[in-house]
Amino acid sequence: MPRAVWILVIGMTINITGASFLWPLNTIYISQELGRSLTAAGAVLTINALAGVAGNLLGGRLFDLIGGFRTIMSGVIIAMASAFTLAALHESFTAYVLCLIALGFGGGMMIPCMYALAGSVWPEGGRRPFNAMYVSQNVGVAVGAASGGMLAGFRFDYVFIGNGLMYTAFFFLALFYFRNFQGHGGPARWNP
Repeated sequence: MPRAVWILVIGMTINITGASFLWPLNTIYISQELGRSLTAAGAVLTINALAGVAGNLLGGRLFDLIGGFRTIMSGVIIAMASAFTLAALHESFTAYVLCLIALGFGGGMMIPCMYALAGSVWPEGGRRPFNAMYVSQNVGVAVGAASGGMLAGFRFDYVFIGNGLMYTAFFFLALFYFRNFQGHGGPARWNP
């Protein structure tokens, strides 16, 4: 695999590791720490997922309009700001919900761009860059969920801070390496 694909794979692993810090703990935190029902927790997670879908749609469109680098940077800034806001305001249910919506949206913006960049930087790779990205997502989910659980064993605050720090690491990786990747800068064209 080309170096650029390896960088994208590492970036995807960092990104998904950070995102998955919260996934297994949201329901527990919303119900036990914030005192809401499991129904409310499920509704919040549904809204978070819908925000991710909206972010996916916008991220794919922005990739075609302004390019992958700018779209990824926009998404990671939204996610990073939301993660650190969540770390500071996680005791408020309203702030928690709003931050989870923003996290889902910002994180969702990045995923289609990462896949599109993988295909752009190694077009002759066929499905291999996409397979590598998919494997990196699975590694990120496993590492992030396990790490989040370990951090929660000490204090829930550490999960939120860890989430923000992972997005910060991804921000710097994207800032220094993704800028030179060739992705669309204008509308996509399809020639049959």
